[in-house]
Amino acid sequence: MSSEEAIELLLTRLLKRQGGRVYYANAHTMVTAVNNSALALALERSDLLLADGSGVRWGSSLLGTPLVHNLNGTDLVPALCKNGAAKGLSIYLLGAKPGVAQDAATNLKTAFPGLAIAGTQDGYFPENETQQVLEAIRFARPHLLLVAMGVPLQEIWIDRYANQLPGITCMGVGGLFDFVAERVTRAPSSIRAIGMEWLWRVAMEPNRLWRRYFIGNFIFLSLLLRYAFTRSQNEQQTKPKLSAKS
Repeated sequence: MSSEEAIELLLTRLLKRQGGRVYYANAHTMVTAVNNSALALALERSDLLLADGSGVRWGSSLLGTPLVHNLNGTDLVPALCKNGAAKGLSIYLLGAKPGVAQDAATNLKTAFPGLAIAGTQDGYFPENETQQVLEAIRFARPHLLLVAMGVPLQEIWIDRYANQLPGITCMGVGGLFDFVAERVTRAPSSIRAIGMEWLWRVAMEPNRLWRRYFIGNFIFLSLLLRYAFTRSQNEQQTKPKLSAKS
């Protein structure tokens, strides 16, 4: 699926008020899901799971089902807002540190004047206020709820509460608000084009991200190779054996 096809599919779902759960699957997400059953279940129950990052695309090629396009939320969501602004698209931003969602909303509105901002809420609310937050979102009735709580919290939160938000599509977007609010600088387009944005991010936030990318990517590669080997062995065992003619 190309970015254009993903945007068209999402806009159709959003404007028809079909609701649902949309997640981005990158190497970190998949490694985390191996040892987190709640995340694995959330991904399994998603309505749309988009391939995000070089690791997943490389892995898909290794397994013989290549995914050509990088459908990361940092690029896809602004493009979705741009295309949806003229069609009355409304969004609600939930998550990140206090002030970040509001700044991100302001920047999106400036970039796409026709976009409707239904509301914002940071992610630092106590659990006993969750129903109040859900009520505010229901009252605002956005087409799209962007949830920026990081993996696996955002996927688990969406999986748990999406059924209380009828007609609203919920999308987990990780660190998107920090980029849109210009709290974190994205890699130059030349670095993104060669699939090395992850290395740029490690350089910008080494203490927070080195383990995720260096150790996490190694684990992801190990899991892929193990799966590919096991699948190859199973295929060899199930091949019909030709009997020699007497």
